[in-house]
Amino acid sequence: MRLPHRLGFALFVLSLIARTAGADALDAGFAAPPSTARPLVWWHWINGNVTKHGIEADLADMKRVGIAGVQMFDASIYLPPGPVRYGTDQWHEHVQHAIATADKLGLEFHLMNTPGWSASGGPWVTPERSMKKLVWSETPAAGGGAITLAVVPPKIEPLKFRTPPATKMENFFRDVVVLAVPADSTRRTPDWKLKTKLEEKTLTAAPLDTDPTGCIPRTQVLDLTAHFDPTTGTLRATLPAGSWTILRFGFTSTSSTNHPAVPEGHGLEIDKMDADAVSFYFDQALGRILREAGPRVGRTLKGLLFDSFEAGPQNWSDTFPAQFRALKGYDFVPLLPVLTGRVVESPSFTEAALRDFRDAVAGLIAKNYFGTMQRRAREHGMVLYAEAQGGPLNPVSCGEYLDVPMNEFWMPDTAPRFPRIKLTASIANVLGRPLVGAEAFTAKPEDGRWLATPATLKDPGDYAWTAGINRFILHHYVHQPTDDGPGFGLGRYGTHFGRLNTWWPLAGAWIDYVARGQFLLQQGHTVADIAFLHTEDHGYAFPAGMIETPAGYDFDIVYPHHLAAMTWRDGALTLPTGPAYRVLMLPENWAADLATLRRLRDFARAGASIYGAAPVAPAGVRDYEAHGEFAALVRELWDAPRPLVRRPPLPAALKEIGLAADVVLPAAPAGGELRFIHRRTPDAEIYFVFNHSERDVAGDFTFRTGSRQPELWNAITGAHLDAPAFRTAATSTIVPLRLEPHGSIFVVFRRAAAGPSTDAPKPTLAATLAIAGPWRIAFHDGRGAPPEAGFATLASWTENENPGIKFYSGTATYRTSFTTQFRAGAAATLDLGTVADLAQVRLNGALVGTLWQPPFRVDVTRHLRTGENTLEIRVANRWINRVIGDESLPTDLTYQPEGTNKFTDGKLNQLPAWLYDRTRLAERKRYSFTTWKHYEAKSPLVPSGLLGPVKIEWSARTPPVTLPSFCTSAHDRVGGMDAAPNLVPAELLAMQGR
Repeated sequence: MRLPHRLGFALFVLSLIARTAGADALDAGFAAPPSTARPLVWWHWINGNVTKHGIEADLADMKRVGIAGVQMFDASIYLPPGPVRYGTDQWHEHVQHAIATADKLGLEFHLMNTPGWSASGGPWVTPERSMKKLVWSETPAAGGGAITLAVVPPKIEPLKFRTPPATKMENFFRDVVVLAVPADSTRRTPDWKLKTKLEEKTLTAAPLDTDPTGCIPRTQVLDLTAHFDPTTGTLRATLPAGSWTILRFGFTSTSSTNHPAVPEGHGLEIDKMDADAVSFYFDQALGRILREAGPRVGRTLKGLLFDSFEAGPQNWSDTFPAQFRALKGYDFVPLLPVLTGRVVESPSFTEAALRDFRDAVAGLIAKNYFGTMQRRAREHGMVLYAEAQGGPLNPVSCGEYLDVPMNEFWMPDTAPRFPRIKLTASIANVLGRPLVGAEAFTAKPEDGRWLATPATLKDPGDYAWTAGINRFILHHYVHQPTDDGPGFGLGRYGTHFGRLNTWWPLAGAWIDYVARGQFLLQQGHTVADIAFLHTEDHGYAFPAGMIETPAGYDFDIVYPHHLAAMTWRDGALTLPTGPAYRVLMLPENWAADLATLRRLRDFARAGASIYGAAPVAPAGVRDYEAHGEFAALVRELWDAPRPLVRRPPLPAALKEIGLAADVVLPAAPAGGELRFIHRRTPDAEIYFVFNHSERDVAGDFTFRTGSRQPELWNAITGAHLDAPAFRTAATSTIVPLRLEPHGSIFVVFRRAAAGPSTDAPKPTLAATLAIAGPWRIAFHDGRGAPPEAGFATLASWTENENPGIKFYSGTATYRTSFTTQFRAGAAATLDLGTVADLAQVRLNGALVGTLWQPPFRVDVTRHLRTGENTLEIRVANRWINRVIGDESLPTDLTYQPEGTNKFTDGKLNQLPAWLYDRTRLAERKRYSFTTWKHYEAKSPLVPSGLLGPVKIEWSARTPPVTLPSFCTSAHDRVGGMDAAPNLVPAELLAMQGR
């Protein structure tokens, strides 16, 4: 239909306005990222060591530095007890004070759902409501007539608590069924314990085997429950002739408890398959907090958190048989012998039954645990953040009930976590979740202990971005009840963020970098050309080889049930949430259900590019029973004269369909890697490219986006500009870039290109001025250093003869002056040389910027003046040297010596009396106070201070953007963060299309 001219013109104008609004929103969000783009922190309250002063100081500091809010934990983690005990009126008073303080500051407040960090338990959970497992006993019996037999009860292990409960609890047992099976059946299922949902392993399907030899016929699984007296354990029944085994099945508590919880919050884990029990748990663990928070719930108290699942396996619940029947359409109880390793009917039938069992366990935990928690949270206007991984959890099933799926990455290298992060990011992309969270920068003892700086955080953080993470939750910001630094930590673990860290006063510039980058990475959806089909059996611990792709292509992991939402459109398998896959890759050694095979057939007939091996067996019992249709579908898809699904490896498949790489990357340095991620909105193509190596990379980056102007967006500086040089082709744009070691840049395409530009301005060094000093240095934090000292030349503080300077940890300001001439038409760059570890620069009284990673360079053109100039450089180092220096000083503190227990060696045995009684502060012997001993007096010191050489370089022409380069952050411009808009749960749900 042809639109009237005026109406068509009006719609055209409106479309231009909408696109302009979209572009303006991208600019505005990059300049002032919203709260959802800013990181959260894991705020651990350690074993009752909590004060209102500390709460106020912590939260005010988070606001100052640009943190969006907290996810609060109450944990014990090996440290001495403090006065505010979990669950008491005093504890609740402190929690409400924290929520109220966050409310005043405009910070988000989220709650870990349990005391400790895994998973959902407490003293209010009785054994009958706890996590459960199936148990059984085996009693031999001779058939051929009536028998009276004492059936051996299953072995029930006693409950095990880390802290004995106030009221003694005994484990329990409930009978399920008594079955008799032929004793002479010889077939056993290989690795059967792995196949009963008791361990986290990737399983491969065995080839189809319908041979009944040595198997138990289904007709010979005899239900004798009606003839069994559970009170006496006596069976009175008539058995056919032959030797039989009586299997008495029941269930009991797994004895799993929440950890590492304080004694007052320690107890059994709630039954994850029982929705009523989970709802009961929600009220017990969270009800009082929510009631007392009142109108702040949903406004400030807006999130519920689940850390990674460490509660162990669960494979049964009271109503499991009925729930299984509703899910799978048949009764599983007569097939319980397959859980003992016995083979019923045939090997493939048994494998199908076990597959149905595992799928039901995972699905019921997802629905009844996370689904119930999400429903109850939404009743209060809250959303769920969860690392839904570990033990019996299937992250894909659980992801259906999460608002923000999460993963984690550890210092110093994110690469080992990539496959698991990518699964979580795929879940979010497939389901249309805009945020993918991560427990960020967690560290083992050897990688924590105040080693990290923003410079060392950038590489693992950027890597996590390319894997799909777009909201960091920093691990950790431990609550500091006093101002004695470094203060409390999370035992041996984690990276030390927070107000008592020596470099944290200058951390705002790095936080701004994170916020700007995450804002861009939260736009639209991830572009992935390839969908790898996994099944439930691949689980969370799948081998990385299952997702290998050629360089320049990205992928998602999809599951069979996701195929139902896909449509074949415009040459791609398209999801309503946005992703469109040009290639579907099937796994090896997999089992398929009929619905999946039918969907593959329909897609393949329509022209979809599907590659990979045929399934080796039917997935479930119903699929096994329809083996005729299963075989017919396999023949049509793989074994016909012109098969619909081909088998070449992925590189050959991509070449066969002529699909160019999304990004063609230049060669990476030896031992390094170039990485990218691509987000798409209706108005923009947003690429992030990252140099994961120790060397510069310069070359052409070819983006599969044609006829649009490339823009370079620098998340460090907050600046963006048109690429100074690029070339266009019909379907691609070539942009020459130089990335420094660990450097990164966003390349954004939003508007039509005015025309190719190939003449990038080349800077020419015109002059250099060395700033040699002398320097006056003011030491701001005391800790043994003199108020001021003079340095004739720059050197590490550790080389100074004065022990107060040698071991100094904190901030110090270097001051000097120099004379120069203003050079018209030239650009001036201040190069600080080597800095250990962060620097904030002022020139002639003007705040120029905070530099937090090499190269420590900043443009100072507009701040220079002819004649005398004054230069101030505020430098912050790490805690390490002062902690080492203190080891030579006397102390009243004692730590557990090495060789006692590797998990607790180094822990503080007792809190000092002066910690809470400030009238005794004179008893403190050292400048630092730590709750864990990480260093000895002989440990090596780390370089500290401004090492230089410092110089100013003039270039004859303003150079193109150096990637990365440094400029003022929002903190540098205004001295602190203005209140960023808080995204309430309703808006988050709207982002998800809920």
